[in-house]
Amino acid sequence: MNASKFLCATFILAVATIGCVSAQEPKVIHLLQPENFYSYTEKNGVGSDPDHVFTWQDDILRVSGEHYGYVATKQTNFANYKLVAEFKWGNKTWAPREDKARDSGVLVHANGKDQVWPCAIETQLIEGGSGDILVVNGAYLTVDGKTLGPKTARFDRPGRNPWKDELGFRGPHEIEKPHGQWNRVEVVCEGDRVKVSVNGHTTLEGTNVSPSSGKIVLQSEGAEIFFRRLDLYPLRNF
Repeated sequence: MNASKFLCATFILAVATIGCVSAQEPKVIHLLQPENFYSYTEKNGVGSDPDHVFTWQDDILRVSGEHYGYVATKQTNFANYKLVAEFKWGNKTWAPREDKARDSGVLVHANGKDQVWPCAIETQLIEGGSGDILVVNGAYLTVDGKTLGPKTARFDRPGRNPWKDELGFRGPHEIEKPHGQWNRVEVVCEGDRVKVSVNGHTTLEGTNVSPSSGKIVLQSEGAEIFFRRLDLYPLRNF
């Protein structure tokens, strides 16, 4: 083979290889855009936020925590995906949790009317307990043979306890980064299964989840928190 034919063949092979790699790369949906969400607070209801609990700047969502509530996706039927979120705590806290552990959460499979709180599976974000899972207001989940629901209840992540509900608390086996640093949370929802990890540590896995699809929700629950990433990787069509 002469040099020109060899170079041509090499170029074609390279293009074909790049095409194969691209085809295998997971699709990503960058959810953290204001047009993808609506707001709800217990004080002001849907779409009214005069106290600016939720503000967007430079692709970062600030949640002040002043009023209990959330931003929720307008799309209502997310299922079969890996969700990657990045968050860090701010400094401000509010009554009745002013001197309590900073608290928030990422809710998946949220359904029903807007209220504090909707039926959902919650990945708990709380100082000393991030990575816990809550079944909220009608949801069900089974972890290690134990089923919780329909009343709101919590699965504690291993190594979390003893835990104290106090501002700035860090547990004996802490997996959250020091205050003010960014943390990475992954929630895998596939069929009837849910798996949560925080900063690379798998915390809990559950099965028999109900509901198994719904909205994605970011909470306001008495503490300032920032989100700079909320990326969804579909595992199958939803």
